[in-house]
Amino acid sequence: VIYLQLESVDGFCLWADYQGAPLMPRLREIAKSGVAFSNTIDVTHAGRTVDAELLTLTSLIPIRGNPVFVSYDLSGTPSIPRVLREEGYYTFSVHGYEGFFWNRAEAHRALGFERDFFKPDFPTSELIGWGVPDEDILAFALDEIKSSEVPVFAHIILLTHHHPYNYVGEKSGKRQDSIEENYIVSLQYVDAQIGKFYDDLRSSGELANTILAIYSDHDGGVTSSLAQSLDFTLTRLGDAVPFVILGLDAEPRVDSRITGLQDLPVIVLNDLGIRPPTTFVGNSLSTVGRTISFDGNVWRFEGESLVVEPLSVDSTKLTKLSILRPNDLEEVN
Repeated sequence: VIYLQLESVDGFCLWADYQGAPLMPRLREIAKSGVAFSNTIDVTHAGRTVDAELLTLTSLIPIRGNPVFVSYDLSGTPSIPRVLREEGYYTFSVHGYEGFFWNRAEAHRALGFERDFFKPDFPTSELIGWGVPDEDILAFALDEIKSSEVPVFAHIILLTHHHPYNYVGEKSGKRQDSIEENYIVSLQYVDAQIGKFYDDLRSSGELANTILAIYSDHDGGVTSSLAQSLDFTLTRLGDAVPFVILGLDAEPRVDSRITGLQDLPVIVLNDLGIRPPTTFVGNSLSTVGRTISFDGNVWRFEGESLVVEPLSVDSTKLTKLSILRPNDLEEVN
C-alpha cells in the first residue's frame, strides 16, 4: 500500500488543460487505470499538510487551532500504519524536510510507523526550496519498497511544489513573472516525477500487487486566479484536491460523489479485507457521498445541489475522544 501525498495541488489541475494539452498529463493518464474522485473537498485547517496526514492515517477530522500532531499524544490512537504493522507490514514514511517541523517525526512514530526518513537521511541531495527534491524522495522510497521482504505500507510526502511555487523555476532557469505561471512550471515538474515513479513501480513488478493512492494534502491557495489563467470553470466545490486510487477491486472510473481524505484509509482497509477501527469516520468505496468538514458540517450532493448541514455530534469532541479514549468508542460499538 503506497500513499503518494502531493503538496498544494488543486483538484481541478487533474482535469485542466494548458496550451492545448493536459496540465498534468501523467497523472491524468495514470488516473484512467483507477478510481479518480472528482469532488474531494479540502478538509484541512491550521495544520494543512499534517492535517492531511491525520485524515489519511487516522480517518479523523482535524481540530481547529493547533494541529493534532503538535497538541496530543497519538501513541494510543488507532491508525492505518498501526493496523497494517500488526498484519505484518513494514510501515515507513518519508518526507524531505526536518522531522521536528509540526512534530511530524514523533507523531509518525506514535501512530505506528516502524521507520521514518527526513532531510538528514539525504545528506548528498541537492536541495530545492524547502528540502529534498521530490525525485530523490521517490527514488529512495522505491528502493525501500523493493528491498522489503514483507508487504509494505509507505507514506511518501512530497514537498518541492510548495508556496511560493518559484523553487523549480529558479533551479531550472524557468522562473516566471506571476505566481500562477510559476505554479504551472512547478506542477509540471511534480507531474513528471509522479509519472517516473509510476513507470518504475510498473517496470519493477511492484505495481501488480499494490494499492497506490495519489492525492494532494490541500489546495494551492491560488485556486481562483489559477483557474482563471487556464480558462477553467471551477466545479461547485471550488477548493478541492485530486484523489486517485489504483489497485482496488473496482472498475476504473471517474467518481463524482463527494469525498474527503478521511475516506482513504477506510477504502484501503476494506479492499484488503481488514476491519477498520471503530474510531475511523471515513466512508468505504460503496458508501462515499457525504463528507465531514473540519468545521463539523456534513457536505453532500442532493441532485445538482450542494447541501451543507451540521453533523449530529460535535466532530471536535469525537476526534478528541478517538485520540484520548479510543477504547470507549470500541466498547460502545
